[in-house]
Amino acid sequence: MKVFKKATALLGSVLLLTTLFSATASAAEEKRFDFKDGNYVTISNVVSTKKVEDVGYGDTKYVVQAPATVTFHGKLSEETQVARWDDLESIGLVDIKDGKAVLTESAEFGYGVFPVFEGQARGDNKPILLDVVGGGAAAPADEVKAPEPEAHAVTQAGPVAAAPTAAKVIVDGKAVAFEAYNIDGNNYFKLRDLAMAVNGTGKSFAVGWDAAKNAISVTAGQAYTAEGGELTASAELAARQATPTSAKVYVGGKEAAFTAYNIGGNNYFKLRDVAKAIDFGVTWNAEANAIGIDTKVSYTE
Repeated sequence: MKVFKKATALLGSVLLLTTLFSATASAAEEKRFDFKDGNYVTISNVVSTKKVEDVGYGDTKYVVQAPATVTFHGKLSEETQVARWDDLESIGLVDIKDGKAVLTESAEFGYGVFPVFEGQARGDNKPILLDVVGGGAAAPADEVKAPEPEAHAVTQAGPVAAAPTAAKVIVDGKAVAFEAYNIDGNNYFKLRDLAMAVNGTGKSFAVGWDAAKNAISVTAGQAYTAEGGELTASAELAARQATPTSAKVYVGGKEAAFTAYNIGGNNYFKLRDVAKAIDFGVTWNAEANAIGIDTKVSYTE
């Protein structure tokens, strides 16, 4: 599964420039990034760095002079991607051939390198954020000017792109069809679909809605009452726009910090947020391209 495929332009739009470049090198150089199990990534023509707002991907963005080569040292999972953010609605993907991706031109909101090596799960490695500048001969770092802050940058409150989740979903050993989406590398499911899928197990939970308070309630340990339409998946899904859900969520009477989006009139919740609140296991099998939900075990990060 390409977990970041058309995932979102959110990252590029929320990385607001907070400081100017720090001149860390007098000329372009190759930089190495070490990851788990001896795997690493090298990036050529790094000329400087700048600090950005940390929205979960670190606060450092590396400035590289085009053409720059991203080289992956280690056997890659198919989830590895180099994403290019050209606008706020979608992303492009840079071809990775023989473990290398070549960056030849700038992108309005920069690039993200998402390394996932064989035997690793998505999220094991932090992405590397890049800005590509210029072309031809490398320029000294002190000649590289910081770009102006993006005039159209938005915060996390803005709409993002959601791509259909291509992975299979296995619940307690059985395949279950969900209509799910991937946003920023995370899978989002309808809350009622999840409640229906685990109903009758030790991790059953009830879902309630209070229109007057614009609030969703989740009660662990109670049977779920179906409303109709749960676990109904469209034959062909397309990329959609997702907007943050305004409703509050209460788990066991206490307000919970769930990440949720409204897509096509339905609320979608981050799978791991729900799993953590209800305490069921979530796994990822890259070889089988499958998400596992296991109600017999507790949630682990």
